[in-house]
Amino acid sequence: MAEELQHLIERIRKEGVESGEKAAESLVAEAKQKAAKIVADAQKQAKDLVAKAETDSAAFADRGRATLQQAARDLLISVGGAIGKVVGGIVEAQVGAALTPDLMAQMLLKLAEAYAKDGGAGGMVAMLGEADAAAVKAAFAKEYQNKLAAGIQIESRKEIFKGFHAAQKDGQVFHDFTKEAIAESLANFLRPEL
Repeated sequence: MAEELQHLIERIRKEGVESGEKAAESLVAEAKQKAAKIVADAQKQAKDLVAKAETDSAAFADRGRATLQQAARDLLISVGGAIGKVVGGIVEAQVGAALTPDLMAQMLLKLAEAYAKDGGAGGMVAMLGEADAAAVKAAFAKEYQNKLAAGIQIESRKEIFKGFHAAQKDGQVFHDFTKEAIAESLANFLRPEL
């Protein structure tokens, strides 16, 4: 009986070890599956994070390029405006210096002759600044006395500082030869070249 008992103990031990090994193998397999799932989830999450980071960095780079382009346009507009102001100031100063009473008298004479050719028998009104009106009248009196009879009427206006407005006496044709108008016209002509 001792032999049978020994045999039974050994058989129980063997079955216990086998069942323990099977349980251990099952636990190890389950742990490996869980670990593989965790690793797969972590890899998927890492890939998603990398893809999102690449998308975000591309969008950030696009926004950066757009911001730089806008800044470059703003700079060009600002520089262009500043150059335009400088050129406008230079042109206005030069035009102001060039518009002497003698030159304005010559310009008025040419306009009066042009009006007379086109049938402007009504004459012409020239409106000058107060400071220039007397000097232009004196230049006309000295040089062009016979042309004054052709109908050039010279008036002074407080709002004109340099240059003149010219119009037919009936008011149908009007020309602006003030320093500001000439300077603006010249600056607009020069601006595309700059």
